Amino acid sequence: MEAGKIRFLRIADEELSREKLRDGIGLLAEKRLHSVLKRWVLDDFSCHEIKIEGQGARPRKFVADVLAPTGEIFEVQTGKLYPMRTKLAFYMTQTTYPVTVVHPLLAVKYISWLDGRSGEVTSRKKSPKKQTPLHALAQLRPFLDYLGTPRFSLCLPLLEVDEYRLLDGWGRGGKRGSHRYELIPIALLDTVYLREKADYVALFPADERLDVPFTAKTFGKVSRLAGYALYDALAVFEALDVIEKCGKEGRAALYCKK
Repeated sequence: MEAGKIRFLRIADEELSREKLRDGIGLLAEKRLHSVLKRWVLDDFSCHEIKIEGQGARPRKFVADVLAPTGEIFEVQTGKLYPMRTKLAFYMTQTTYPVTVVHPLLAVKYISWLDGRSGEVTSRKKSPKKQTPLHALAQLRPFLDYLGTPRFSLCLPLLEVDEYRLLDGWGRGGKRGSHRYELIPIALLDTVYLREKADYVALFPADERLDVPFTAKTFGKVSRLAGYALYDALAVFEALDVIEKCGKEGRAALYCKK
């Protein structure tokens, strides 16, 4: 693990240096993180961006982020997982390749604010928001058929990052609705792999408030999920037979651990 962390830091530094040479700072933040993770998976450019042709009467073609010599496909997705549903369906139904989706989580984030007119950067502060593996699990509802199957796995690198945001929004000095200017990965803290069903089940929070019938509101307080992510996580755990609906409390559904 330590060797992987050191290698990640080296690759991140190299990719940042490459963007500086191209004068591309602030333009390709997400693409750079994507490039860093592809090289972290396999630092061999000859294995990157490989065309994959499907099987069947009307085969489709997609480009894999990484095709390892072992015959395993790695797809790096720095944004939401939902847009990958078509590509993953192709891999699962028209190929025989095992597929690992690499989805980074911003576990520790420091935010600095940039005044676009003066170029002044405010002091660096740690964000109270952090992503956990539960945030990834909440996005897996479209992929329930693949969870725990031999050909599908999820790799979740937990990252420490520096984020620079422009003061181009409204309210609170231009912070609301602001845009990200730069995202710089500075450390790999840990890596979580989800392969077997038990790996997903193990993400269910261990909390005495969930040992008795509980509502979505209670689960939200424990998991720190909200909105669609909260209900999608409950749906995934229900599909994994971790919980089931067991009544109501007023108008709210009650869930019980199985």
